[in-house]
Amino acid sequence: MMALSKSLQKGQVPMSCQMCEESNEIKWKCLLCNFLLCTKCQKLHKKVKSTNQHTIIDIADIASHQQQTKDKLDFSNIPCGILIHAGQNCCLFCQSCEVVVCPLCITDIPDKHDKHKMIELAKGYELTIKTVETFNSEIDQKIVQNMKVLCELGNFKSSEDIKYDLEEQNILSRGKDLKDEVEKHTNKLLKELNQRKEVLMKNVNDAENRSEKIDKDLDFRKKNLSYALNSNNANQVFSIHSEEKTSRNQSIEYVQTTFKKLPKFVPGKQLVEDFYLGSLVENNDDQKQFELKVINHYKTVFPLVENLVCCGDASTWISHSINQKLQQVKLTNKSLHEMHTFKIDIYNMALLPSGDILLSTRESNLKILFYRTMKVELTHGPGQVIMMDMDGKKEKVYHTDTKGKPIFTLPYRITTDNDSKIYVIDILNDEGSGRIVALDKTNEVRWIYIGNPDLNKRQTLKPKDLVATKSDNIIITNRHKHMIHILNTSGQCIHYLNTKDQLGIHFPNSVDIDNRGTLYIGCNTYQGQPDEAKIYTVQVSGF
Repeated sequence: MMALSKSLQKGQVPMSCQMCEESNEIKWKCLLCNFLLCTKCQKLHKKVKSTNQHTIIDIADIASHQQQTKDKLDFSNIPCGILIHAGQNCCLFCQSCEVVVCPLCITDIPDKHDKHKMIELAKGYELTIKTVETFNSEIDQKIVQNMKVLCELGNFKSSEDIKYDLEEQNILSRGKDLKDEVEKHTNKLLKELNQRKEVLMKNVNDAENRSEKIDKDLDFRKKNLSYALNSNNANQVFSIHSEEKTSRNQSIEYVQTTFKKLPKFVPGKQLVEDFYLGSLVENNDDQKQFELKVINHYKTVFPLVENLVCCGDASTWISHSINQKLQQVKLTNKSLHEMHTFKIDIYNMALLPSGDILLSTRESNLKILFYRTMKVELTHGPGQVIMMDMDGKKEKVYHTDTKGKPIFTLPYRITTDNDSKIYVIDILNDEGSGRIVALDKTNEVRWIYIGNPDLNKRQTLKPKDLVATKSDNIIITNRHKHMIHILNTSGQCIHYLNTKDQLGIHFPNSVDIDNRGTLYIGCNTYQGQPDEAKIYTVQVSGF
């Protein structure tokens, strides 16, 4: 115990449990594994079937255990390992060769151990024990390193399996979209061709009817002329002559036989090129250089910037529900200017294409803050997570998947990317632990992100807000540990950073991106500090 204590003081770094790597309260040692353990891991170590016969002792008893073990050692019956020395027991330890030797080793082959330092077997044992312990420790390190490699390989396989399923779904979805478009275009061409045929046939039929009428009229006149010629009646000849002269003065408009013909169908290229369907491109996420640089920061009068929305007129809306404040501010190069303030309990808000602000106020109806009048009015929509058009008409409800199972526990924040794919923060418990759920257009879950494996060992994902970048990466704030996670469209964490250590930003909470690509981060304050929660503007690159 004293030796361990001195070792800790000398290194100036508290030794941690070699299993959980978290607790510094070292109490036990497994002699077989040579592991130093905390009390919790000692109990777990004993329960594992493969280790239940291991000897685990209190670290305070290490010295006495080593002495007891040493006292029990028998050095009188150690056979020589050389075949021709069979029957000989070792009597000394060659410190130079680090082997035990028998009398024949020394006398029969004098050159081999000539001038070597020989010591007692007990002392040789002590030296060998230290070497073996070093070997054991090195193997333990290699086992740990190899386990990390296996873990990384497993995580890589798992993430690539997820990515494969996602990309396969994207290809099939794109193929279906193209098939639907081809069918739609085919029907359009057939309809157009049919309409053209109907118009053409009507014109031809009208021409035929007019031609048949002319034919009947000419046939009637011919019959009358023939009858008069064969009648040998002078009066009838004079009469028909007069009628025919009158008819001849009336010009006959012959029907045109030229019409605009039906169009010819010219087929497109027989092969569907990559340009139309898409193509497989190498993923260069690993080569990207992700950079975040703080441009400026501003003090608000809120203890927490709970919601933050950037507008096209360079203004920003912020809110805090407990204080029941909604505020429009203007951020300049030097300071924050308050433009409008409303007393209203805001749960969430979003910018509409019109520039108005859609508000969720924990009531059954949503509200709209009209930009021009700065008046708040009710909309007519139920309190559900839904997709609506601008008239408030329900277009799609995201509640259960195609099998009827609930998708969410508590949807908290929602965003969409450039392809209108939906990403939802789903809160799982009262502690704020959550996940990111990505949806497709058919209510199926594309993927779920529960946190980066490296970070999950030390902290649970507690997401507060999210936003999609122009490159369709998803930025997530984790206020609890001053963290930002960046995901790609496959749900992989391609970058994360501690904003406190790397940017000086404490408790990042709300987040948005303006039309210039600047990232806005609204923060929380430490308990007991003034109500001066900060907003940071951050320049981002690489995502």
